[in-house]
Amino acid sequence: MSLQVLLLEDDPSKKIKLLKFLQESSDFIERIDTAICTDDAERFLCEHTYDLFIVDIVVPKSLAGEKHERNSIALLESLDERATSANVPRFILPISSSLELSDLAHGYFIGRPWGILPYNDTDDNALKSIQKVAAFISSQSHISVLPKCDVLIITALIDPEFTAIEALPLAWGAYEPLDEQHLMRRGTFQTAGITKEVVAVFCLRMGPVQAAILTTKCLVLLNPKLVIMGGICAGLPGKTEIGDVVAADVSWDWQSGKFVDSAGEDAFQIAPHQLDIGESLRSPLILFKKDNQFWQSFAMDAVQHKTTIPKLVIGPMATGSSVLADERITARIKLQQHKNVVGLDMETYGVYAAVQSCAPHITVISLKAVCDKGDLQKNDDFQEYAASVSARAISHFLTNYSDRLL
Repeated sequence: MSLQVLLLEDDPSKKIKLLKFLQESSDFIERIDTAICTDDAERFLCEHTYDLFIVDIVVPKSLAGEKHERNSIALLESLDERATSANVPRFILPISSSLELSDLAHGYFIGRPWGILPYNDTDDNALKSIQKVAAFISSQSHISVLPKCDVLIITALIDPEFTAIEALPLAWGAYEPLDEQHLMRRGTFQTAGITKEVVAVFCLRMGPVQAAILTTKCLVLLNPKLVIMGGICAGLPGKTEIGDVVAADVSWDWQSGKFVDSAGEDAFQIAPHQLDIGESLRSPLILFKKDNQFWQSFAMDAVQHKTTIPKLVIGPMATGSSVLADERITARIKLQQHKNVVGLDMETYGVYAAVQSCAPHITVISLKAVCDKGDLQKNDDFQEYAASVSARAISHFLTNYSDRLL
């Protein structure tokens, strides 16, 4: 299937590079139109039907206008409002080379298909990603089969969690479509002298539902042998410190139950469905916990962040669809649901439930690092640090302790 493509890009050098690359992909691209402002793009969209609309996020509205994110967002919102129109592009791929996108842009693109594709002039990964997206769209007229992988790494959001995974030395390839909603990256690592394939993905939104949906898709399309949830979580005071990695050996939905009338007062009766990891994981996790050389490698980072050296904490993780910043709720979960709970997050139970329902033979583990204590002092100060600790822990676990699991 040959594609009709519209490119919205105002930077001359980037436009020339993108245009040349797209023209060289003539085996599945038939027509390419270019716009340098959203008014120009709107005119093309009214006159033609496109299979792919590549949108630079920071562009002007008119030829002499100011470049701003709100211009591209306004255009995309107008396309959403006329979604049933024949002239709305089949697929939209937002791209950006800006490292300082506003909260407005990040908030708008969370949950949208494919999010924002990072563009970097120093390498060709973005160009390769665009080519893979175009090839994916071209192949939609027939069933395409994705190559399988050995390990799936999933995070809640692209930043800071997936960004930390991308920083790992795992020979990452360009972004490519998993399906019409999600992007993924393929990489490799070695364990016991054998090269293994890894795929990393991120959810479009936080929460157990999104995590379960994405995990299920990946299980069906990629058939991994090991699933690892990475990223950040809250830790229980007295059980964990900032930077500690929680290996969730049990997880459940702490909001699962029934609201009842108890003597005229609202009451909640918890009905948790607890899922635990397989026995095959316990020995590798214990060995990982005792790997003092690895954990000591964080000493300088711990000093910089004025916290203790991270460690592996193996224990229960409670999952809910709400962000917790109230120590009373945290204490209630510990008192009423599991006295040994060590961590709280929004995705682990969803990932575990998807694996158990779709492919119970697949090994799954969550290795999230603590970034706050789920209390009034909750803030974002340690999120980037915790995401980095989680990512490095996942990489070390794969390289040194996953051979028997694969």
